[in-house]
Amino acid sequence: MDPAKNLSTFDASPHVLRPQQRRSRAALARIVKAAEKVLRKSGIDDFSMAAVAHAAGMPIGNIYRRFRGKDELIQAIQEDVIARVEDSVTERLSQERFRDVPSLVRGFVGAVSEAFSSDESVHRFLSSRSGDPVLCQIGSSGRRRIFLYYRDALLPLLPHESAERAELLVRVSFHLLAAAMTGKACAEDQTLTDLSWNVLDAEISTAAIAYLQASMGARVSRSTQQR
Repeated sequence: MDPAKNLSTFDASPHVLRPQQRRSRAALARIVKAAEKVLRKSGIDDFSMAAVAHAAGMPIGNIYRRFRGKDELIQAIQEDVIARVEDSVTERLSQERFRDVPSLVRGFVGAVSEAFSSDESVHRFLSSRSGDPVLCQIGSSGRRRIFLYYRDALLPLLPHESAERAELLVRVSFHLLAAAMTGKACAEDQTLTDLSWNVLDAEISTAAIAYLQASMGARVSRSTQQR
């Protein structure tokens, strides 16, 4: 991925010392990519500002011009990987006009798992720092935005449900999907970690689709009985 592609990710970030010139902003993105590379290759034990500077091919002073310390750099990494999940979801949802619930769920799951699987080692590192309130806030905000993309895509496929019921279906199905994918990406649940992404995708898609279709079927059944 072009390091300059996600410059907007850092423009609004409170965790970086934002440069104004585009060239300097591109260098900022390069630093974050280099930091992620260090994490993937060596893990937290060898993660340092010096190691990041070496991976980025720039003096360590350049790193400190952008980040006050390692914590701020890790927060920027969290923002970056979440931005990639968002980008994957929005790209997939904008490419297709989903005509039914199963195709939407499978498309959404495919987009999220594609982003998670490519950054799995970084997500696992970030999850190991779950006690950091700033990282938690960044994660919660990102999850909320991804939920809203899912919600906006799913609600039009539930036209016969009341607004309250449709909202419930969206929220519960999103939780089923997000909890499973996050659990695997962050290695929070060994029963999920042992599964391949393809297997997990197929199974959780089936579960969420079955929940949605059963819930909609129950409404039709009740309506028929009332007649």
